[in-house]
Amino acid sequence: MSNANGGYTTGRRMASTRLHLSFWGSVHAELVKLMSLSSTWWLMGITAVLMPAVAALNVWGTVFASAVGENGESLSVARSISSADLWSGIGTTAGTVGLVIGIFGVMAITTEYTTSSVQASLSVNPRRIMFMNAKALATAVCTFVTALIGMLLSWAVMLVMTAGSKLEPLGDAGRFLPLIVIVGGPAILACMAVLSLGLGALCRSTVGGIFSLVGLIMILPSIFTLAPVLSSHLGWMASISACLPSITMSVFLLGPGRGGAMAESMGQGDAFAPNWWQAGLIFFVWTVTFYVLGIIVAKRADIKG
Repeated sequence: MSNANGGYTTGRRMASTRLHLSFWGSVHAELVKLMSLSSTWWLMGITAVLMPAVAALNVWGTVFASAVGENGESLSVARSISSADLWSGIGTTAGTVGLVIGIFGVMAITTEYTTSSVQASLSVNPRRIMFMNAKALATAVCTFVTALIGMLLSWAVMLVMTAGSKLEPLGDAGRFLPLIVIVGGPAILACMAVLSLGLGALCRSTVGGIFSLVGLIMILPSIFTLAPVLSSHLGWMASISACLPSITMSVFLLGPGRGGAMAESMGQGDAFAPNWWQAGLIFFVWTVTFYVLGIIVAKRADIKG
């Protein structure tokens, strides 16, 4: 009798724990799970190292170009270097690691399905929407912190490599460029992680999620490079091309002026070409769309399917 009462009490306590699991407790659990994966450390490490490495190459190229004349001869006195060029070079590092962050976002959810640990996760937290929101927040936080470290290291690399160079100050159009790059870069990469999390929830397979991600950010833009050729007949293709995730990310990180110029160079005729803030907004819409679709599938689908 006592055993029966003890079992009943234990079961009641477990049920009470599940019912009273807070959102922040769920976020903490998801952070612990992410930190326990070796893939997380590998992908975040690659991100933190690759960003300053790419920044160093971009800054070196800019500094080298300032010391070379039009005919390839070395100049006795190097030309001044545009600060906007340097910051744009740092901003491109976010696009370089976009695929790495995307893979991290996909694996953050598909690992649950491939190892069947999703059954235990949903037993502890049966509220699937809260489960997905907690996982999305944990994934975004990991991405933002790592990308911020990478951006700060890239900034430090730029300062060291241009210590003896004459720099042209940022104009009025680019005065917010450092903020856009250092804060906006990690923010848009966090959105990329959440977008990829939604893709992973849609596919529930690591291979399928990564393949879908590659198709979205690499293969699809390559297909739409035909837009300028076909613009006289299919001008709408140029508008779609300018709104793809990888393109809008690049336009956003180039900031005012340069981002708009890039978009306009892609536009043909009456094709839509978003400026930098419109590009950031469009990328956010992509993120919300795929994440909501992922939540719908995660909420309705059988976890054993």
